[in-house]
Amino acid sequence: MKVMKTNTENVFHRQIPRILPVVTKGAGVYLWDECGKRYLDGTSGVFVAILGQGIDEIADAINAEMRQVTFAYTTTFTSKKERAFTRKLVEWAPEGFNKAWICTSGSAANETAIKLARHYHLVRGNTEKFLVIARHHSYHGSSIGALSLTGALPKRQPYEPLLIDFPHISPPNCYRCPLNLDYPSCGAACASELEDVIMRSGSETVAAFILEPIAGGPLGGLVTPTEYMQAARAICDRHDILLIVDEVISGIGRSGKNFAVDHTGVIPDIITTAKGLGAGYVPIGAVITHEKIHAAFEGAGTSFVHGESFTGHTAISAAGLATLEYIEKHDLVSRVDELGDYLGERMATLKDHIMVGEIRGRGLIRGLELIADKSTKQPFPRAKGIAEAVSEECNKRGLLILPGVAGADGTDGDTLVLAPPYVVMREQIDDMVTTLEEALDAISSKIQNG
Repeated sequence: MKVMKTNTENVFHRQIPRILPVVTKGAGVYLWDECGKRYLDGTSGVFVAILGQGIDEIADAINAEMRQVTFAYTTTFTSKKERAFTRKLVEWAPEGFNKAWICTSGSAANETAIKLARHYHLVRGNTEKFLVIARHHSYHGSSIGALSLTGALPKRQPYEPLLIDFPHISPPNCYRCPLNLDYPSCGAACASELEDVIMRSGSETVAAFILEPIAGGPLGGLVTPTEYMQAARAICDRHDILLIVDEVISGIGRSGKNFAVDHTGVIPDIITTAKGLGAGYVPIGAVITHEKIHAAFEGAGTSFVHGESFTGHTAISAAGLATLEYIEKHDLVSRVDELGDYLGERMATLKDHIMVGEIRGRGLIRGLELIADKSTKQPFPRAKGIAEAVSEECNKRGLLILPGVAGADGTDGDTLVLAPPYVVMREQIDDMVTTLEEALDAISSKIQNG
């Protein structure tokens, strides 16, 4: 029988067996616990604290707004901050986008997008369209609708009876190509699976296709090729299907452009974003829409039937606006582009490590896929918990990284991700990669010694 550590606190922790350190301070790219141990934040607090710790301008903007207005329900009022924030989001978005819906998380943003896609088709007379196609090994959120989109099996399995039966297709994982083709000569042939599933489901029933331009968790920084994005756009257009890009992780400059989809030249219909949008100061999310979405509701003379109590909250809007303005003021998207190249170069030094199968990513999100055998690309058995073990070794050395699991086949597979704050320095990137290599060596040695 497994004995769990006794936890006498009142917190219902996310990982019940673990006793967590107490964080007491943050400054720049570092955090400290109550014992005085310093941690280098290699993942921006799971892609959230994109500006690091302690940005007075953002805290001041939130405080000033909260002193002005605590709460005003957005079925009764809008606010100056909501109007300014949505205007700024539209400026950041690709051409043709003209509206933004403010919510409280990435899960809420993707939940909103599902309902918006359904209602958009409904007001246009397409009453049978409701299915949203997603991809295996993806993560779109923890609420029931967003979890139904999620393709990461470990996150889905406890709740399968509750989930909507949305179709899923293979991600464009060139390292594990299901068609045994080589990129770029393949022309992203794997995108044809999207049309196959549309035809099997009946195009009259499919409302949208959602994908992550750059994946986080399970797939560890996997970048969707431009050719795939272009093919997906064309397929969606042929069948009157909305293209939703989930930029909860990859948006707001993380890739070296405003949004990761900007690298492809493809114009989606809906962008969801969250996490770093508020730099970690408040729970936040947004759904940014192409002009044709709002026009459909205007043309039908109806409204989108959806909302949370905190939709459009004025303090959330103040935080998001201050975050975007701070990024613009300090030209941090260009800085991410520059430092992303450096992080990629430093990560490339790990490519010959016995445990490293592939290095991938873009900008300041870079991932490793860990493998048991380089020649066969055989993943480690999930029971070994390799990604978690390497992450824990990094943690012991004062580096926070993100482990991902089950990305190879839905059960096995281990990935690691580095995604530091945009204010990171080159020498701190050096420290991250050096520490990661030490952790890989430590786990490799344990494996070899049985």
